[in-house]
Amino acid sequence: MADALNPMIPVSQVVPRSLDWLWPERLALGKLAIFEGDPGRGKSLVTLDLCARVTTGRPMPDGTGAAEPASAIVIQGEDFADDTIAPRLKSLGADLARVFIFGSDHLRKTGPFQLPAQIAVLDQALAANKPRLLVIDPIMAFLDRTVLAASDQSIRRALSPLADLADQHHCAMVLVRHLNKNVSYRSLYRGGGSIGFNAACRSSWLFAEDPLDPTRHIMAQIKNNLADAQPTLAYRILRESSAPPRLDWLGPTSWTAEEIAARARRKTELLPRDRACVFLAKVLEAGPLSTDLIWKAAQPERLKRRTIEYARHTLGIRSKRVFDGKSYLTWWLLPGQRLPDSLPPEQRDDEFDIMLAEQCEKYPADPLAPLEENEEVVHNEEQD
Repeated sequence: MADALNPMIPVSQVVPRSLDWLWPERLALGKLAIFEGDPGRGKSLVTLDLCARVTTGRPMPDGTGAAEPASAIVIQGEDFADDTIAPRLKSLGADLARVFIFGSDHLRKTGPFQLPAQIAVLDQALAANKPRLLVIDPIMAFLDRTVLAASDQSIRRALSPLADLADQHHCAMVLVRHLNKNVSYRSLYRGGGSIGFNAACRSSWLFAEDPLDPTRHIMAQIKNNLADAQPTLAYRILRESSAPPRLDWLGPTSWTAEEIAARARRKTELLPRDRACVFLAKVLEAGPLSTDLIWKAAQPERLKRRTIEYARHTLGIRSKRVFDGKSYLTWWLLPGQRLPDSLPPEQRDDEFDIMLAEQCEKYPADPLAPLEENEEVVHNEEQD
C-alpha cells in the first residue's frame, strides 16, 4: 500500500477487471465517447435512438448489446423537451418514464447547468437515477467560462471529473459536438475546439452524409482506444409530414471517416459515376419516376445512360415495367419506395414484389459486373 513517503503502489496490487459495454466494441460503460458532425446529420437523433434502445432493452443498431431495460439521462442545450425531445423519444419507441432531464424548477433555482462547476449536481443525478447512458448535447453549451475550448489542458481538466463520474457510476457518457470549418484537416482534427476532447474520450464517431447518396448518412469510427476498428454504419432519417423523424439503420458500408474527410478536402469535380449517384438519389427522393423522365432530367447533367445504369446498381434502385392503360413504362424506385397510387391497382407492387426487392437490397449484385466486358468504354466515359 502507498504511504506518506511513497505515494506509488506496484501494479501487482491492482485488481484487473474486464470492460463492460453499452454498445459492444463501440460505447463502453464507465467511459466517455464523442459524436461529431455538421448540423443536420442526425447525431442528436442517434443519441435519442440509443436512449430508446437502452430504456426498452432492445439491441443496438447493429443487432448487438441487448440487455435489461435501464434508465438514461439527456442534457440537451439546443432542443426543448416538450416540442422536440419527448416527441422524438416517443416516436423512437423509448420508455419515457426511464429517460430523465433536468426539471425546469431546478434550473430556475440554480441557473443553466455548467461543467465542471456543477459536477456535484451531476453526481447526485447519476446516483439517484442510475443510468446506463448519459448524453450531453452539445458539450460546448455546458462548459463554464473558466474552460478554454481551444486549450488542451483546460479541456482535459474539465472532462477529467466527468470521466471519473462515468467510471464511478458505470455508465456510458456520450458528448456531442459540431465540426470546425477547416476541411483541410484529418477526421481526428475536424471537431470544434481542442484535440483534448478526442484525447479524453475513449471512442470518437463521425456523422456525415454519404458522399454518393445524399438520402443516407453514416456513422464512422474516428478512433477507438478500447476495441478493434468497427464497421461504418449507414442510416436514413425518415421524415413523414409533421411527425417526428425516425431512423432506418441500413447496416455496414465501406466508407471510413478518413475517406469522408479526404473527400471534403478535394477541390476537383466528382467523377461521372459519383455525379450520377448523387443525381439519381436527388431526382428519386420525392418518389419513383419513369425512365423517360429520368433520361430527360439527366441531359442537362451530361450523364450517359451507361453511367446512370451503373449508379442505379450502386444505389440498389429497382425497376418495374407497368402498363398505364396506354403504353408500357419502366419505373425506377429507391429502396423502400412503392409505385404511385395513380397507377392502376393491378400494376402496383404486390407483397411478392416487396419481398423480392428487400432481398435484392440485402444481397445486391456486383455493380461492376456488367461493366467488365468493355473496360475501354468505361474509361472513355470517365473522361467526359
